[in-house]
Amino acid sequence: MNSIFPELIAVDVEADSAEEAIRKVGQIFFDNGYVKDTYIDAVVAREKKYPTGLQLEGMAVAMPHTDPPHVYKSGVCVAKLKHPVTFMHMGTDDQPVEAEMLFMMAITNPNEHMDTLAKVLQVYQNPEVADKFRGAVTTDELYKIAKFYIGEE
Repeated sequence: MNSIFPELIAVDVEADSAEEAIRKVGQIFFDNGYVKDTYIDAVVAREKKYPTGLQLEGMAVAMPHTDPPHVYKSGVCVAKLKHPVTFMHMGTDDQPVEAEMLFMMAITNPNEHMDTLAKVLQVYQNPEVADKFRGAVTTDELYKIAKFYIGEE
């Protein structure tokens, strides 16, 4: 099952906080019919309780998501931020990371998010691949890179 779609790719997302980044990226899901109108607030609330920032070898990312009842269909929104925003590191409430990219997930099956998480972790352990994501300047470039490295067969 594929989770990377061209309409869910964004570059130069302007945000000054984790919440603003989540709201802007969540709106992409909503505008494209992937999620219910409850999704964005649910992701914001979940991020406060269970942070999703990750400081990886290649770069810092965040993987915000929420529970399946807020989702119509699965997908991953890959969003490159115009400038890093502070998320808390996964599993902590006091370890900030400056996330450059969001891999925001709309999940209908809880097992899917573990697969996606594993793929993203694998990708970003490789600094060369992280540089490819960092170097993408158009949505088309970012889509092709995300599809190649994270999209399922």
